[in-house]
Amino acid sequence: MPDTRSQDVFIKNRENIRITGVIDVRSFDDVFVDLDTEQGRMLIRGEGLKIGSLSLEQHELYIVGYIYGCEYEDISKNKKKIFTRIFK
Repeated sequence: MPDTRSQDVFIKNRENIRITGVIDVRSFDDVFVDLDTEQGRMLIRGEGLKIGSLSLEQHELYIVGYIYGCEYEDISKNKKKIFTRIFK
């Protein structure tokens, strides 16, 4: 069955990023933003990062600052680690 959860990530000139499908912001500072999204946990790294706006009702986050990159945490990798520790 296809995944029906929707998410968009827009990065403009590495100076700002707009993300839809945001569920929660776990933590943030000026170099790192850790958030939960419809597609899984996302990590954003950069410099001088600031949250421009956040609407959990509309599931949108807007961040300004110099963006180094963003990545999703590999859920299957974490599940494997958990099972390895349990059955070791």
